[in-house]
Amino acid sequence: MIFKRFLICAVLLLTLQVRAIDFIATNVYTVGKSTVVEDEQWVSAGIAVTDGSFENDLNIITGNPLILNGRYEGNVTGATSIEATLNGVCERNLRLMAGTVKINGAIAGNLMAMADTIIISTNSVIEGDVLLLANSVVQEGFIGGDVKISASRAATMAGTIEGNSRIHSQEIILTTEARFGGDLDYKAPKNLYPDESTVGGKLKRIYPPSLFSPNRLYKTGIWFLAAFLVGVPFITLFPMTTAMAAQLIRRSPWKCMIVGVLASGALPIFGIMCISSLIGVPLGALLLASWGVMFYLSRIIAGLVIGTLVLRGSSNSIGKVLAAMALGLALIYASTIQPAIGFPIQMMVLWLGMGSFILALIEKRRLILQVPQNLKKLEQLRDEKFNPEEDKT
Repeated sequence: MIFKRFLICAVLLLTLQVRAIDFIATNVYTVGKSTVVEDEQWVSAGIAVTDGSFENDLNIITGNPLILNGRYEGNVTGATSIEATLNGVCERNLRLMAGTVKINGAIAGNLMAMADTIIISTNSVIEGDVLLLANSVVQEGFIGGDVKISASRAATMAGTIEGNSRIHSQEIILTTEARFGGDLDYKAPKNLYPDESTVGGKLKRIYPPSLFSPNRLYKTGIWFLAAFLVGVPFITLFPMTTAMAAQLIRRSPWKCMIVGVLASGALPIFGIMCISSLIGVPLGALLLASWGVMFYLSRIIAGLVIGTLVLRGSSNSIGKVLAAMALGLALIYASTIQPAIGFPIQMMVLWLGMGSFILALIEKRRLILQVPQNLKKLEQLRDEKFNPEEDKT
C-alpha cells in the first residue's frame, strides 16, 4: 500500500513537471516588460523579443538577432546564426551560440559562449566561470570566476578577472586597464610583458610541443590504435551499414557533407538544451551520446573510404576491408600532426562520416520496412504459380 501511494505521488509530481514546460513554435515570440513567465520555455521562433521576467529556464532558437532584455531566474540557452545580446540579468547560467555574442548585462552564474566574435562590454558583470570559444574575443567587463578563452585570431583583454585565466590565441592584447587577480597561463606566438600590477598571480607561457616530438607521435599512435580496435568489431558486426555509408560518400559526397554539418551542430545544441531541464535529461543524454558515437565512427567510415581509394582493390574479403580501414585511419591521424592541414581534414572527415552514417541508417530502415511488402508479393507469386485453377475461377 505504501509503495502504491508513493508511485501515485511520483506520477503526480511528474505530471506537474510536464505541465510546467511550454513548447512553442511560432514566427514571433514576444514577452512584454510587465509579463511574468512562470513555466519553463522551449521556443523556436523567427523573431524573439524577451523583455519580461522568467521564473524558470528559457531555451530558445531563432533565425534573427536574439535580444535578451529581461530578468531570468533560471538557466538561459540560446542559439542564432546572427547575433545574441544579453542586456538583462541572468541569475543562473547562460549558454549562447551565435555569429556574434555580446554581454552587456549581469550573470550570477557561469557563461559559456561559442561565436565568431564575443564581446564582454565594460558594464557587464559575470560572477561565475567563463568559457569562450571564438575567432575574436574582447573582454572589458568584470569576471569573478576562472576564465578559459580559445580565440583563433585575437583576444583583447581590457577588464578585470578575479580568478585564474587560461588564454590560447594567435594574438593576445593586454591593455593598461586589464587586471588578473589569479594566475595567467597563455599560449601565443609572442611573449607577453605586462606591468607588475596587471597579473596578481603567476604568469606562465605554454609552449606547444614540436610537431614530431616523441610524446606527440606516441599519443597519435595510441589514438590510431584505439580507433582501429573500435573499427574492427564495428565493420564485422555491421557490414551492411558500413558498406552503405561508404557507398553514399562515393556517390553523394555533397549530400553527406550537408547532413553532417547540420547534425554535428544541431545534436549537441539540442542535447545541452534538454539537459538543462529535469525532464529532458534522458533525451539530452541520448542526443549527446548519439552525437559522440557518430563523431567517433565518422573517422572509421571515412578511413575505410580513403583506404579503399588508395589501395584500389576489388576484393571484398574482411582482411582487405580491415587493411583499407587501417590505411585510411593512419592517413587521417597522420594529418593531425600538422594543425594547419589537420583541422580542415578532421572537419571534412567528421561531416562526411557523420552524414553518410545518418543517411545509411535512414536507407537501411527504408529497406527493412520494404521487406514485408516484398515477402507478400513473393507469396502472391507463389500462390499464383501453384494454384492456377483458383485464379481462373
